[in-house]
Amino acid sequence: MNIDKLPDDCLLHIFNFFDKFETLQDCSQVCERWQYLVLQRLSNVKYLTDSANIEYYPVSSTILYREDDRIGQIELSEWFPKLRIIENSGKADCFSNPTVDGLLLTSANLENFTYCNPSLKMLAVHDPFDFFTNDIQGPTLNQLYVRYCPISQFGKYAKYFPNLKRLHISNFTLDNYEDGVYTGPTLEKLEILEAIGHSQWGSRYDYHGFSLADHCPILKSAHHYIDRDEEFYANIGIKNHFLEDLVIDLNVTPAWSILRRVLYKYPNLKHLAIREDFDTGITNENVIEIIQRFPHITLIDIRNSEKVDANATRYIDQFCRDHNRSISLFYQKRPKITKSWPNLSAKSTRIGRGLDFMKHCFLKDYNGLPYLLDPDE
Repeated sequence: MNIDKLPDDCLLHIFNFFDKFETLQDCSQVCERWQYLVLQRLSNVKYLTDSANIEYYPVSSTILYREDDRIGQIELSEWFPKLRIIENSGKADCFSNPTVDGLLLTSANLENFTYCNPSLKMLAVHDPFDFFTNDIQGPTLNQLYVRYCPISQFGKYAKYFPNLKRLHISNFTLDNYEDGVYTGPTLEKLEILEAIGHSQWGSRYDYHGFSLADHCPILKSAHHYIDRDEEFYANIGIKNHFLEDLVIDLNVTPAWSILRRVLYKYPNLKHLAIREDFDTGITNENVIEIIQRFPHITLIDIRNSEKVDANATRYIDQFCRDHNRSISLFYQKRPKITKSWPNLSAKSTRIGRGLDFMKHCFLKDYNGLPYLLDPDE
């Protein structure tokens, strides 16, 4: 059958399988009918990316572009009326000041980049660059992902971000780095915090993510990666009664007394994960303590806990019967948590659909967390 004789819905279905802008642009030049259908295909696109990892994006909503596609020369609002987020790994100025809700800029060379967009709400960057750490662009952001920034340094910039709801802050160091506690202003609106402290080559990094969390009074969800087994700073005098979701991702195992001090800061925990690649060091007695201490706990993910066995499961079963509770415990090496909790996802994504920590972040390691969470979904 001649392709020109295909009805519009069949041809549009074919175009929906094309995810490269170059291909669709070529198709649009065949005839007016094809141009109309290509524009219809692009009308539902929400994400533009130049990343080869397009499989980490929602397929039907994403288009892959290249710098030489001349995409910077088109009117984005006409071709992509629902566009929300652009990812760019090369020259960030290949677009002429795009008015989108989110930018994912993976280049480390943005010192001279200038950008001002009152509609920008989500930003993922390599470092705290000048173009957004200011009184104009900073207050528009409600979501910020910064790959390289110590906690103490972020304290100097935090005044520019009074409206943040989600913050991902990481620091990777090759040296022994003595970071300081967070001394910036209170982040009144922050609900999700992901704080990553990572060192390599045998160096040690002082972890102060909990001091930042102490300045977030309505924080609901937190993901901490801690790369040390020694005692790390946690002010036991400050408690957060709003926090429900807590992930503590460990590179080495600290003593239970250290973990206990952290957990007791959050008396209303519902979902708890303590993870370490080899063995968390947690015992049956520690599990029982968690159950008894936290009256709202419903999910405990302590995978790779070699000292936990079926006795803990039996205790929980009896406890739930006696107290009319429901608690899920996972302690094996490769637990199938999503079978019992299908609303959670362990799938790698660069953009999560919905501002949902439990769905997109709870089951993931620190290096698998999404860059941005799109609340439009």
